[in-house]
This record gives sequence, structure tokens and C-alpha cells, in this order.
Amino acid sequence: MITVGDREVATRNGQCAGGSSLAVRDVVPTSVRFAALAALLAHTAACVGEPTEVCDSEQSCDEADLMNKAYEDATTDSKTDGYDCSGVRVPDRNGFAKHVVLTFDDGPNPATTPKVIQVLHKHHAPATFFENGMRINSAAARALASQIAHDPDFMLANHTQNHIDLARQSAAKVTSEVQATDALIRAAGSPAKYLRFPFGSASCSAKHYAESLGYTVVGWHIDSADWCYASGNGYCKPSTFQYVTDSLRHDMVGFIMQQLHQNNGGIILMHDIHQSTADHLDEILTRLEADGFTFARLDDVSVLPRLNGITPKFIGDSCAQDAECTFTGGRCADAGFCTQTCSATCPDQSGKASTFCVASPEADHAGEGMCVAKSAPQNNSCATLPGTSALTEPRFSDPNVTALVCYPK
Repeated sequence: MITVGDREVATRNGQCAGGSSLAVRDVVPTSVRFAALAALLAHTAACVGEPTEVCDSEQSCDEADLMNKAYEDATTDSKTDGYDCSGVRVPDRNGFAKHVVLTFDDGPNPATTPKVIQVLHKHHAPATFFENGMRINSAAARALASQIAHDPDFMLANHTQNHIDLARQSAAKVTSEVQATDALIRAAGSPAKYLRFPFGSASCSAKHYAESLGYTVVGWHIDSADWCYASGNGYCKPSTFQYVTDSLRHDMVGFIMQQLHQNNGGIILMHDIHQSTADHLDEILTRLEADGFTFARLDDVSVLPRLNGITPKFIGDSCAQDAECTFTGGRCADAGFCTQTCSATCPDQSGKASTFCVASPEADHAGEGMCVAKSAPQNNSCATLPGTSALTEPRFSDPNVTALVCYPK
């Protein structure tokens, strides 16, 4: 914070560190702002070579803050719990097997959306368009919305009416923002199935309201940062979005590829309103295909089962064949429950019984450890697993540690 006369001017990041530049919020009159800028330049004199940036408005600074927070929320960890009130986190956190789910926000834009659609068709790539109702405001925009709604490769989805932070709004405002765009989506010929909160910013009450209307709230795994690159004419400023690798601040495609490789796929956030996104989309999809990625729909339950209301089987869940146990290393044990080989410990999953590693009684896996569920309320003390009995068994790698588990009969 810098004081100019009797006024305080907020700065972003407060100091020059890690390559981040400073920003002055445009919250003071013009007569004061130039003095504030002079003070800021003096304050940052030691930061040789770092440009001083001015936010266009208080709102633009707030929006950048929200998108930085959204990135942190989306990448916190790989757990499934903790997403109930988040508008960003997706319950499916991994296991994408190089499937990419393309999503575009903030359209339709008659100047750029047609090119995006053309490129998607060229690559036979499905996509979901999260529309702002305020943009469906002309005959051309309405025609685009209808085209998307009736294309078997695309889905039209709700991004609310005016693209405001709904976490800060009253219940009445949330209702009007959601329902206004809901009506426009239905008028375009699409069922109202998916909704994304602007900036991924939701409150528990706002998210629960959307779900009460039958919506599935959709966040993302990967932020393309195309909005940041567009705002800087191809350069993503550190003061706008801090999570871009410095070497990629002039390379949006490189940043997208870096994230997709790190995540092995997932839902990616882009914006069809930006010309730069439309211009680079063919290169992005071409490079993804060359690297072995494939494109999946948002409603593909094999890629995003939890998002679409399906809880995959886990260790201790009943099964009849290996294909039902879709987690990494999963197989169906002879006793009829999902398991995997272990050496000492086994993974747990939110909402499921805790697990334990025991010596496998199966002839095909003699001398190996086997993951089993502990006797717990989730399996009615093993009663829901008829091929097992509740027995106290030692840990495979340490017989001094025991647990009451659902052990194969």
C-alpha cells in the first residue's frame, strides 16, 4: 500500500519478487493517480527491467485475483473430498488416460466462435460451450447458440447471465443470474444440464441452488490462461496470472501443453470470445493429437464418472470381473471384491471403508500382498461382501500390526 497525500493506493504483490511486477488499482481520481504512479515508480526503482503495470479498473484487478485463487483451488491436491462447495474443483481428479475435455466460456461471439467451431469440426473434437446470457443478444448470437445446441458434438451450458462473482451476491441475484441464462439455453434447443460459475467462484448456497435445478456444476483441471495472454496481446503478465512459467509467458500453446502433460488430460478451460484462442486452436489440437491425446465429451462417464454421478468401484467393493475395478492396478479378487497388489499399505478413498494390506490367499498371487477393506459401517462389518469374513489379520509386511478386515473365505 502506498500513501499519496491523504489517499492510499493498493499495489499487487507489494514488492518485486519472483519476477512479479506491481500494479496500481485504478481506484483514485485522475488528479491523484499520476502522483500515485510517480510514488510507485520511486518505490520500485530497485526493480530494474520490470515493467510497472496499471490495472484497467478495480474490477479487472478483482477478476485476476479470482482466477489466481481458482487456479490454487483446482490444483490443491488429488483428493476427492473438499469440493462440495467449490465451483472449480472437479470430483474426478486423475485417471484421464490422456483424454482432454474441451470447454469454452463467455460466448457466443459472432466474430470468433464460428472459427472455433470450424476447427473443432476439423479435428472431430467434442466441446462444451458455457454461455453468458448477456451475449445471446443479437440474431447472430442466437443463431450460434442454436447451432451449438443442435450439433451432436457440442453441448450448450449455463455460465450465468452477466459474468459476475456469484459468491458475493444475494440469493435473489443468484436466482436471476442462473434462471435468465437457463431460459435462453432452453430456447436455443438445449437441455439445461451443466453450469459453470464465473471465475469458478461459488458459495455453498449458490452451488446447492444450481444443483436443486438439476444442474451439474463444472469446474476445470487446467486453466489455459488464454484470457491472460489475450489481455497482454500474447504476453501473460505476472501481475495478472502468477502461475505461468516465466519461459512460457509469450507461449500460450506451450503453457497449455505443459499442463496437459503434467495432468495426463482432464477438463481444460478456454474462451471462444478471444481471437487469439480461435487463431491458436488448430495448433493446440494438432499438437495434442500428435502427442497421443484424444478428445472426450463432458458427459463421458468413462473419463469423468464422479462428475456425472457415478461412483467407481474401489478396494473392497463387490465385483464380478477385473474391468469393474477401474482404479490403477485394480482387479477383481477370487472372492468377488476389488483389490490390488500391495507391499505394505493400500490407498484409501473418501466415503469408502479404510483399507489394509494382508497376505494374499489366492494361488495365482501367492507370496504377494493383497489390499482388502477393513470391517466398517460402509460394508456392514463385511456383511455386504458375502465372499469374506470379518477376521483380525496381520499386515503383509509387518505381522506385529493387525486389523479387523474383510478377509476372503
